Amino acid sequence: MLKRTFDEDLDRAVAFHGHLCGGQVIGTRMARLALAYFHIDDPDTYRDLIAFVECDRCLADAVISVANCHLGKRRLKWYDYGIMSASFYDLASGRAIRISQRPTAPHCPHGADARAFFAELSDDELFAVHEVELPDFEEFDLPGKPRQTQICERCGERIHDGRGIECDGHVFCRRCAGEHVYYVEGRELTADEVAAGI
Repeated sequence: MLKRTFDEDLDRAVAFHGHLCGGQVIGTRMARLALAYFHIDDPDTYRDLIAFVECDRCLADAVISVANCHLGKRRLKWYDYGIMSASFYDLASGRAIRISQRPTAPHCPHGADARAFFAELSDDELFAVHEVELPDFEEFDLPGKPRQTQICERCGERIHDGRGIECDGHVFCRRCAGEHVYYVEGRELTADEVAAGI
């Protein structure tokens, strides 16, 4: 039996996210369904659950706060597929499930009370649940301290957990290896410029 009630979990998610919306209700129910499936009564003390969220929307914040799976603890993995789904992997049992919002599930009308609207739907009406395998999940993806640290031979930055790119016997970060990264680096700012906001 789960330690917290649905309302307590939803309130926790809303406090973390900042407002109540359909994604908060869906994510809260999704996380609670996974916790119940794996018989995890208290996610705040359980350390073997990893969540994989497939969107960067409200649902992700609810999963984080309810399942206690955080990016910094390496217990949250994010894949930007734009899908209202999450997979949950229990390290202790070695089992994983993926929970996705059914395409047939109705959308909460704009301005409606999301808590009341979704209370009318059963988990089966709202979600499809599948067993899944995680073939790309490796030792370097596990929670805990870094299992390997490398130094990029070009820029000198530290690279953790096998994320370095090896090329002709040399190790590079993704940027220095020529892969696309989300930024283009400019000049280095001095400490005075940073302090002044220049």
